[in-house]
Amino acid sequence: MFDARLTPAGLSDADVVTLKQFGVTGALVVPQPALAIDDVTNSWDAARQQLTRLEHAGLDAVTLTAVPLALAGKRGVASLVAELPRHLGKPGVVALGPLMLHRGSEDELELFHEQLALAKHLARPVVVTAPIARHEALVAKSLAALLDAKFPVARALVDGLTLKTVRSALARGHFAGLTLHPDRLDVDVAERMVHALGPDRLVLGSGAGDGPSDLLSLPRLVARLKLARLSGGVLSRVSGKTVRAFLGR
Repeated sequence: MFDARLTPAGLSDADVVTLKQFGVTGALVVPQPALAIDDVTNSWDAARQQLTRLEHAGLDAVTLTAVPLALAGKRGVASLVAELPRHLGKPGVVALGPLMLHRGSEDELELFHEQLALAKHLARPVVVTAPIARHEALVAKSLAALLDAKFPVARALVDGLTLKTVRSALARGHFAGLTLHPDRLDVDVAERMVHALGPDRLVLGSGAGDGPSDLLSLPRLVARLKLARLSGGVLSRVSGKTVRAFLGR
């Protein structure tokens, strides 16, 4: 299993060992959100440090880097964007993201487009995260931004989706992520969604480590899909093969 959304800074060493014991063999490490300009590069570096920690536990770990859209309009953002190519070139950094709209304001969208253009120029995949608040409206704006930027559809993963928004991302040709986090999607609903949607371009992440979370949500979902007699090929794709291919792993 490959967890497409993990925040190991919020997990103990024992938690990481437990993940490995329950069959998680790799993860995409999401940096902890930076709340101020001065915190952004520290957040990037901290995420890379977590890769070593996970690798010591036997997990294939990679991460991603972006300037948080919540900081749009603040002094110093341009300098951070200028630093992105250097950070994206560091070992273990495989994608630009997560890009998440908070307000959907003009300054956020401008920063969104600027980073999409950079990812396109550098031929890097992008991870876009759907917010919880104003979910449907901001997912629509995110998808419109990807379309306006003419970003390659198969190089974008939109995660944090729900029953109401997952089909719109898939219809555009993007990869679609289901986050098995108590704040987003429970395992019962996710299981029904996998059966209904099939494995094409569908990826799974636990969101573990991001506040109160379910450490074993991904192994539990995969176990239930096995009991439902999904074919080995389908199970392999949704539990990790698809997201590994997207990230070049």
